[in-house]
Amino acid sequence: MAKQTFSVPNISCEHCIKTIRNALKEVEGINLMDGDVDSKKITVEYEDPASDEKIREKLKEINYPAE
Repeated sequence: MAKQTFSVPNISCEHCIKTIRNALKEVEGINLMDGDVDSKKITVEYEDPASDEKIREKLKEINYPAE
């Protein structure tokens, strides 16, 4: 299992975190997602078939692109 932290500058509130969490649930292989509004970062635990690229694509799709 992989664990990665992404910087997401568009995060401004807990609703943003909830939106991201709900969208990432659609990506097969994601086991856990936690976010922090103050640091504007999310941490994702995932395994195949999820990948860094698939997570970044989903974040971009919902207008929360990762840096």
